[in-house]
Amino acid sequence: MTKTLTLATTALALLTSACHADEFVHAAENDHVGRILYYERTNQDGSLDERITVYRASPTSLEVYKENGLCGNAALVTAELDLTTFSARELVGGRLLPEAEVMQFAFLEQNEAGDRMDMVVRLPDMEIRNEFEIASPHWHLFDFDLASLTAVTPYLATPDAAFGFGMALLWADPSAGDPLVWMGDVTASPTGMDNGAYSYALSGSALTGDRSTGSAGTLRIDAAEGYITHAAFPVPNHPGYTDFELNLLRVSDGGAEEWDALLRAHWADCGD
Repeated sequence: MTKTLTLATTALALLTSACHADEFVHAAENDHVGRILYYERTNQDGSLDERITVYRASPTSLEVYKENGLCGNAALVTAELDLTTFSARELVGGRLLPEAEVMQFAFLEQNEAGDRMDMVVRLPDMEIRNEFEIASPHWHLFDFDLASLTAVTPYLATPDAAFGFGMALLWADPSAGDPLVWMGDVTASPTGMDNGAYSYALSGSALTGDRSTGSAGTLRIDAAEGYITHAAFPVPNHPGYTDFELNLLRVSDGGAEEWDALLRAHWADCGD
């Protein structure tokens, strides 16, 4: 009886979460290939600023450049989107090198069944493997700084209605017992318009973990183009932070030429 009840509960949870993807409808005119979104991530008090720049390389390909100053360590993370679940099915993390080269070392990939993400991190002296079960077909990796979410919010079928998604987290701290975890779900409930953007109140189990400073967040999505203009979560997505805020700085449709120039500029005038 207990086993039957557990299976029924699990099936109901998956059915409920599967509805999240139905809230999104793919339309090619909303792919915005070549678009570059310039963001800044900070704590909610404005500290620990880092630039998060998102490039839509193709309908299913994203590239994200993360830096907190030229000539310093910078990351380049790529993702392949599944436009049926509106989630990333593959992510690859690497370090940005001169001439826009990348040293890749972290790999996350969805398994064939589509119910698990497998991770391998290849370091010079060791290899780290981990995994998590995907509890919601529509989900996002939180430490990808909402890049995959802002890529799919233009596909919202009814942007002035509530929608939901799951979140996972790769916590890059050697002391973490299980660095790759499923955080839970988020519900975005509309609260009206704010300066040309749909505004939402965020709630859900993903916001109430051990590192959380509260239980609510906010989100704003540009009403005309659908990308995220602002997000605030009461939980951090990187070690050293206390919470999370993301704000849009500007938007460009400069495409591959602008993106390549941006990456090359990081190490261009750094000396030997």
